Amino acid sequence: MGYFGPMGLLYQFPVEENELDDRITISNNTLTIRNYGLPMIFWGYLLAMLGVIVIMVLAIKTPALKLASTDDTINKFLGYGVLVFLAILPICILGFYFFDKKISKKGAQLTLSYSVFWIPFWSKKIALKDAKSLEMNHYIDSPNVAAIEKKPDMAGFQNRGYHELFAVNTQGEKILVDRNSRRGEIKKLLALLERY
Repeated sequence: MGYFGPMGLLYQFPVEENELDDRITISNNTLTIRNYGLPMIFWGYLLAMLGVIVIMVLAIKTPALKLASTDDTINKFLGYGVLVFLAILPICILGFYFFDKKISKKGAQLTLSYSVFWIPFWSKKIALKDAKSLEMNHYIDSPNVAAIEKKPDMAGFQNRGYHELFAVNTQGEKILVDRNSRRGEIKKLLALLERY
């Protein structure tokens, strides 16, 4: 299977060569695709989360410092632990906003890479069985009860699952490349990758 698979439902890839110059590049017959960032509404969520963290820091700072100033080792650990956690939390949350994934393909060579704050932290090179060894699968983990009952008022609650794009390597193993709730988007991404 692949890595960081659920991220494909949050971070969408462009699927046509003419979408955005900085998201799709073609150089030396190598196609490189970078994901889009999170939708603008998520920046509103970020402000709300940071506001909650500031309120938590203001409420917890004095008791945590008092706890840390005691002679008991466990209390010191708890006091400083809470303060360190609250200091690291905003950086971790911001990491989701500066997460970047790339797919590069040239012939039968596919490379997946991930970075946070422009710092690469994971990369995988896949030797494909051939230049078109990519598969699309539909995945649904529970029955689509709303569709089975065919009630018009339940149409918005239908569980349609999502679609996954896999690369098949020379050993026949399937590696998850991306996933999307829209079948058409994964089909276009598949067609784009197969052209290179």
